[in-house]
Amino acid sequence: MSERKARSIYNANRRSAFTLIELLVVIAIIAILAALLLPALAAAKKRAQGIQCVSNMKQLQLEWYMYTGDNGEKLPINLDHGSAHGYDMGETPAMGNTVGIGAPWPDWVAGGLSTGSTTDNTNTDLLVGPELQAYGSIGAYAKNPGVYHCPSDQSTDPKYGPRVRSCSMNSFVGVISIPPGDPSGNSEKQITSGYETYSQLSDFRHLSPCDGIVFLDERADSINDGFFWISQSANTGDGSYRDLPAIYHNKASSFSFADGHAETHRWHDVFLGALPGGPNYPGKQDPFWLASHATARK
Repeated sequence: MSERKARSIYNANRRSAFTLIELLVVIAIIAILAALLLPALAAAKKRAQGIQCVSNMKQLQLEWYMYTGDNGEKLPINLDHGSAHGYDMGETPAMGNTVGIGAPWPDWVAGGLSTGSTTDNTNTDLLVGPELQAYGSIGAYAKNPGVYHCPSDQSTDPKYGPRVRSCSMNSFVGVISIPPGDPSGNSEKQITSGYETYSQLSDFRHLSPCDGIVFLDERADSINDGFFWISQSANTGDGSYRDLPAIYHNKASSFSFADGHAETHRWHDVFLGALPGGPNYPGKQDPFWLASHATARK
């Protein structure tokens, strides 16, 4: 092969390859594009999770309606058994707890969550198990345990894995007089508070069903049973609260309402950083909004 021809082939091969500088430029461009696109993708994922969460709330509300229609217009029962039966946060649920599992304490959802380790944290049978329908569970209408869990909730049991429930029910909805022997008095406190409680749809008199909260997602360090305790005195603006809503969606929480719709509400002050059962915050917006959408004076 002549020297000219060999040089020509070498130069052709050389022109068809990338130089180191060109490769570095391409890598830099890819890195810049990734930096620009990743936040947008993350935001899109969060929006999708928010949409799914609202859809879950609407599905739970439909189950609530179906139960009501099949039970003489009586709403699903909602009892406070978090602290009364050993479900304080960080503790293991007490053995022998029968709320939602057997007589005499029916409930719309069985079991209790804990920041400690318990199989209740991951047991989907407590949500949709057919044997629990006799004790007030609405799980027969759901069938899919996924509707009880917000996709943005990343809380896990330290031993058993991801927790399966993030939702609770307004403590003025579905409450009944406490059966004899139940040491919890919080359900009774709501009934005797001077504010409306709702055991059937016709009980919504002063609070419109379109404004009345039924289900909401509860914060991972606050949730235990299915009873989201709302202080009626927050209606007066005293800023009291106990349980905390989960804020998984750009400073907003998902809610369902007694008329069947679901939506998110954006928080402004207390619930953006409060601790469960913390001090009162008089004059603040968040506790007042929550209480005024939970009940009204009789």
